[in-house]
Amino acid sequence: MKKIILYTIIILLGFGCNSDEYSPNQVFNRKSPSNVNATQIALLNQKTASNTIRIAFSGDTQRSYAETALFVDEVNARNDIDFVILDGDISDFGLLAEFEGIYDIYKRLDVPFISVIGNHDLVANGRAVYERMFGALNFTFNFGPVKFVCHDTNGREYNFDKSTPNVGWLKSNLTLGNGITSLVAVSHVPPIDDDFDPDLRQPYQTLFNQTPGLIASLHSHRHAKLATYYQNGNTGVPFIVTNAIVKRAYTIIEITNGQINAQEINF
Repeated sequence: MKKIILYTIIILLGFGCNSDEYSPNQVFNRKSPSNVNATQIALLNQKTASNTIRIAFSGDTQRSYAETALFVDEVNARNDIDFVILDGDISDFGLLAEFEGIYDIYKRLDVPFISVIGNHDLVANGRAVYERMFGALNFTFNFGPVKFVCHDTNGREYNFDKSTPNVGWLKSNLTLGNGITSLVAVSHVPPIDDDFDPDLRQPYQTLFNQTPGLIASLHSHRHAKLATYYQNGNTGVPFIVTNAIVKRAYTIIEITNGQINAQEINF
C-alpha cells in the first residue's frame, strides 16, 4: 500500500505546471520556447540586406507537419532567402502542442523566421500561448531600408467589435524615417475576407493607400492560389494574398528599390 501511495504521488508531481503537455488548457511547459520573434529578429539584425530582399512568405501550417517539414527543406535548399514569415494559423485549435510541433520544425531553418498571429491561433488559450511563445500580436521590425508592420486582423475572433485591426496603432507605426524608405504591412486575414471586421474594411484600406512609402500589404488565410488585388481597380497599394503551407505552397516576395514582386512556389 505504501508503494502504491508513493507511485501515485510521483505521477501527480509529474503532471505539474512544468511538465510536458497533458492538458488542452496548458499555456507552456518546461520545454516551451519564449520570445521567439524577438530572438529571430535579433538574428535577422545580424544580417546585411542586399539591394534585393527576398522573403519566403506563407501561412496556415495547421497541423500539416509533413508539409511544414518539406517547406523547411525547400527553403534550406536555396541560398537566396533572407528570412521567412509564418503568416498565422500556426495552430488549428490554439493548443500548445500544435505551436510547439510547428516551432520544432521551423527552428531547423537556416534563416530567421518571424511569426504573425492567425485566427485559429486565437482559439481556446491560443492567444496566451502565442504571446508567451512568440510575443506581441502587433509589432514591427526593420530589415535594410524596409519596415515590416505586423499586426492582428482577425476581426471575427473579437466579435467584430471594431478593435481589430487596431487602426490607431497602425497610424502610429506606419512611419518612415531613420533610414526607412519603404513600409510593408503583414497580417493574416485580408480585408476582402468575411473574417475581417466589415466596419474597418474601408478605413483600413484607405489608410494604407494614403500612407507614404507603403509598398504592399501581405496576407494569407484563404488557402488559395496567390492573388493580388487593389482597393480601387488596379492602382494603389497591392494587397497580396499567399497560398498556404497546408496546400504545399509559399510565395517568394522580392523587394528592390521600393518595388515589390510576388511569385508562388509549389513544392
